Amino acid sequence: MHATRWGIIASGQGANRIAFLYYAKYRNPSIADRVLLLNTTPADVKPEAPLEQIFASEPELREEYEKIKRERVCIFGRAPSGAGNNWVLGEREAIADYDNIRRYIANLRLRRSDVLLGIATLGGGTGNGSLPYIIHRVRKNPGAGIERINNFLALGILPYDFEAPQRHFNTICGLARLLRYNGEQNAALVILVDNSQVERVLGIRRGQREERYQRINQEIIKTIHMLIAPSSYTSRATIDIADYYQLPSNLGMIHFTPCLSMGNDPDVLSLDAILESASNNAMAPLDKATATMAYIVVLAPEEKVAKGEITQEDLEDLSREWAARHLAGEGILRYTSLVASPESESVDAMILLGGFSLRRIMEKSLEKYYDFKDSLSDSSDANSRIELERVEKLEKQLKEYIALTEEKIARLKGKRRQMKTELKRWGFS
Repeated sequence: MHATRWGIIASGQGANRIAFLYYAKYRNPSIADRVLLLNTTPADVKPEAPLEQIFASEPELREEYEKIKRERVCIFGRAPSGAGNNWVLGEREAIADYDNIRRYIANLRLRRSDVLLGIATLGGGTGNGSLPYIIHRVRKNPGAGIERINNFLALGILPYDFEAPQRHFNTICGLARLLRYNGEQNAALVILVDNSQVERVLGIRRGQREERYQRINQEIIKTIHMLIAPSSYTSRATIDIADYYQLPSNLGMIHFTPCLSMGNDPDVLSLDAILESASNNAMAPLDKATATMAYIVVLAPEEKVAKGEITQEDLEDLSREWAARHLAGEGILRYTSLVASPESESVDAMILLGGFSLRRIMEKSLEKYYDFKDSLSDSSDANSRIELERVEKLEKQLKEYIALTEEKIARLKGKRRQMKTELKRWGFS
């Protein structure tokens, strides 16, 4: 049996930083060197420019970058100033230059059964514009040299609450296109991380700008690490890649957000307390009581697992009780995986919550979305024009997705109430 192999495609400056940091710091054999950094940059700007800030603080990483630079950095498109904050331009550049992008993806040498994780910041133009299209092409018609890969997950990073209206407009258009492209499901799974929410969880002060970005990026790469952890040979109950997307796809709800609790002392905190801690650290704004799916991954010291001090059975029982207390209903879709790590002395936990109400995410962006939408004009340059007709279509399909989500949540909550009624009919108090 072979462990699942993963690859990462990061599009845009913010995503480039995250993917490179993950590659350089974790050296995960499930990833190896299968990392592709995409950007739309003018010819006179060095491809590594988005990473210079990292190199300044950690100069030893420049050598790591040089190792992947030749085959793992793709500058695409022909716009003289890049995509800027225009997602339409970013998408058109990816469409026009897809053959170039395809060759770089082919160099990752991924098989049909492998997994691709796409990363993009949804407030910008390059990643937001290109990634949904690239996912669509790789899943539907990848082209020569690439196997059609359905296991394409997306990590979308939501902008800060205070950012300009265009970035929130981009976010809603990008989210719609990650979920569905041309009316069909696009990514197999969409994982959402909100910058402002992570900042609140970490307690970062507004004045700490550089620290803010670095610490949020660190949390995101921890999420990637935990997401991939069950693919290792040391999982006691493996969450297979198919588990990540098949049932959510069947339910029609594919959006998730991670909740992390890292570096816990297993001699001080119980597994139940660690799960509670994780659930209080959601990386996107949500009401946990609306979540209808949960994937729970716990990374524990190998010695503790070998001695039976932390077991898959305990994790399963505790996660069932935790879900019944906090989530939408007792019949939610739930998977757990205990991973034994020979390097770790602490216990790390990730709860990937899915199918929750998107209301809180939409509330923070809708007003600014409409502010920017109202300013659009069809008189702009044809190559970069944001067509209102297409925006309306994206809006319609996102509304349909939200309606489905809300219906599923209501049905699951109603199921719990109906079961109580049925038990009373059977004579139980």
